[in-house]
Amino acid sequence: MVNKSKPLDVLNKSLKSPVIVRIRGGREFRGTLEGYDLHMNLVLSDAEELNSDASVKNVVGEILVRGDNVVYISPTEKKDTEKGEGKSKSKSKSKEAGEKESW
Repeated sequence: MVNKSKPLDVLNKSLKSPVIVRIRGGREFRGTLEGYDLHMNLVLSDAEELNSDASVKNVVGEILVRGDNVVYISPTEKKDTEKGEGKSKSKSKSKEAGEKESW
């Protein structure tokens, strides 16, 4: 039997990781997913509102996004310029230690 992942499984794997969230009206936010519930209410820390070209429009900090406004949630990776050299090894170690990643 093939094990298919479910949407909430993907969200659970994305906890404490960077995500991009699009809400109704076309606004997008990037931040660290701190929590969610079954209604897809989301808590993002270090959140930034993005322009259409993915540049930062506004730094908003910690926000709660009501689930019925969510169009999509996309797990993301850090930009290459922000990863730095040798960071891939320390990235796995910091995740094991439960430390937050910085942007």
